[in-house]
Amino acid sequence: MFARVTFPISSFQTFTYSVPVEFQKQITKGTCVHTTMGKRKLTGYVVAVEKSASYSGKIKDISGIHEAELNLPKELWQTLEWMSKYYITPLGQVLKAAIPHSFMSPYSPKLVKYVSITTEGHEVLQTWTKNAPAQFEFLKALSQVEEPIRVASLSNIITSPHPICNALEKNKWVSTIDQAKIYDPFDIMAPGSPMEIELSKAQQAVYEPIQKSLKTEKFKPYLLHGVTGSGKTEVYLKLAQDAVSQGRSVLVLVPEISLTPQVAKRFRRAFGARVALWHSKMTKAEKGWTWQQLKIGAYSVVVGARSALFAPLDNLGLIIVDEEQEATYKQEAPAPRYHARDVALIRGRHANATVLLTSATPSLESYFNTLNNKLHLLNLSQRFGDALYPTVKLVDMKASAIFGEEIAMLSDALCEAIQKRLTKNEQIILLQNRRGFSLIQQCDDCGCITSCKHCAVSLTYHRTHHKLVCHYCKFEMDAVSNCAECKSENVELKGSGTQKVEDVVQKQFPKARIIRMDVDTVQTRGAHQKLLKQFEDGEADILLGTQMIAKGLDFPDVTLVGVINADSGLFLPDFRAGERTFQLLYQVCGRSGRHAKPGEAIIQTWNPEDPFIQVAAQLDIKKFYNIALSQRQELKYPPFSRLARILISGKNQHNVLSVASQVGAKLKSDNKIYDVLGPTPAPIEKIREHWRYHMIIKSTQNSASGIHTFIHKKLGVNIFEREFKGVRIQIDMDPVSML
Repeated sequence: MFARVTFPISSFQTFTYSVPVEFQKQITKGTCVHTTMGKRKLTGYVVAVEKSASYSGKIKDISGIHEAELNLPKELWQTLEWMSKYYITPLGQVLKAAIPHSFMSPYSPKLVKYVSITTEGHEVLQTWTKNAPAQFEFLKALSQVEEPIRVASLSNIITSPHPICNALEKNKWVSTIDQAKIYDPFDIMAPGSPMEIELSKAQQAVYEPIQKSLKTEKFKPYLLHGVTGSGKTEVYLKLAQDAVSQGRSVLVLVPEISLTPQVAKRFRRAFGARVALWHSKMTKAEKGWTWQQLKIGAYSVVVGARSALFAPLDNLGLIIVDEEQEATYKQEAPAPRYHARDVALIRGRHANATVLLTSATPSLESYFNTLNNKLHLLNLSQRFGDALYPTVKLVDMKASAIFGEEIAMLSDALCEAIQKRLTKNEQIILLQNRRGFSLIQQCDDCGCITSCKHCAVSLTYHRTHHKLVCHYCKFEMDAVSNCAECKSENVELKGSGTQKVEDVVQKQFPKARIIRMDVDTVQTRGAHQKLLKQFEDGEADILLGTQMIAKGLDFPDVTLVGVINADSGLFLPDFRAGERTFQLLYQVCGRSGRHAKPGEAIIQTWNPEDPFIQVAAQLDIKKFYNIALSQRQELKYPPFSRLARILISGKNQHNVLSVASQVGAKLKSDNKIYDVLGPTPAPIEKIREHWRYHMIIKSTQNSASGIHTFIHKKLGVNIFEREFKGVRIQIDMDPVSML
């Protein structure tokens, strides 16, 4: 008996090993095994079991089987195999993404010493005569509790409890036990108790067909389009309760780590302690502990960001993808460059699970799939309860410009609205989708912009550290006082990020309490939760931030949303720029007036005539779909086509261009079916000293199989994700970013 094994490397090659007799009943496809290659000890996964071996050389034995914790559910293994084929990525690399690499070596949680008092200890305590007050206090504390307690916890009443514990144990007055330390990421969030969820008539109408699907235990995908504040969360909480009551598990994906605690908190209240958290910011210990708990069935529900998709849940019954339109569901690097929404649908199919995509602004691809009956569309078209839509005002900033002086950042309309809310003790959300203080430092004489020396991008000024910072490679330098090109001293900071907006708002409203939320302020552990809780508890009047505050948040006292600059992403060289602008504006406007108090939103723009900004201000999503689908169809872009992006990068620009030209020539040779655009320099031509060229393959066929066959025939698969003479070629199926 032989097994073909894959390893977490950038190669499609598998390696044949002999299966010793003692392992033959245990090893199947997906088993994690220990092997050797040369003198190295390696851990890999079995991809196939065979009676005979096609390899004629010397075949080594599998040396052992990894603990069962790393064996994956069958449906998850099938999903990973699909990912390898669809995203043209070695299965080993897919496994590396799905299973934290640290798990490949045996995980041993830290042990913590617990202590309890013995019968002898109780007896000696009653007749204590020793001159050892610390030992007496130690025993006295233990006598008042029934369960063993951590030795370290006694440091509150006794200095150095461990040596005292050791002395008492020698006399057999206490007994100790080492237990694995619990690394529950929820340790700062108390569990709730199961609650009854009552749905409105509108919510019940969308809940019932999904509930029927759950009972069939067959795959069925839904798109729940619910306007902001319509109560989508209550619907899928109720469905999750149904799935768990049927003995099935639930996976909930959210697009941002910042939203994970918010959603998880609601599930924690509904399910108590049977909810696990999973995201990329968790420590190795937390992930190790959570993974082990999942494998023994301690959790029924997993809530997390993109990587939670691979949680080893058994008997998966319901997958929820919240805010399915978000670009953060797409893994950009490293490979596999998968889209969590699309893979969730595949995992749901293999698990015979119900899959529910939800959004207030569904992606064009998902909306188009409802028109083609690939997804079943359900609508929640009204806000929950008595809440009304916010009134939205579009402000033309050209009318607010002060030429010859600094351009006004806050219009009169927005200033008046902010003051009105502050007077009424109501809360405000301000969106500025650019972090930092100033976007660029520019010479007013020659126009030169201070750029990163490693990337083809401008540097952003961050006032906190008084540095110019590259948001791509993290390079930083002091702000310059003289132009590098013409040596002029006439160098100015221009543009505005969240830091500068905070400054301006604070000067305009000195008594206002402001919380700024962007990548810079949420780097420390727990910062997301801390800042949001402060705002929820009324400790601030204004929440200012980037797109991380635009969705998923529900604060009853927020009655005003202000968008500082609606145009920030409108003119990016990306065919989805208009769609993303609409979604961001629509979503952030929906944070206002979600409860009893009426809401207002003010959108500041330099392009009030732009159709995407206009339909966002009108909150008219049907009109948006008509405009966007018409544009996409005319240009033959998704959802009316399928795309694959090939990116060629390396430190030597000449070599990169040479390889890109060769790849482009191969793709275009004898090809009359597929459009091949490029090679051209990528919009960001250099990142981290690597020059970047790309090309786009466009197919108008509905199936992806055609474009796969074309790539396999023209290029093969072994050139991807490997470096040749300092040049790397990458493949991205269904790319989301074109930068």
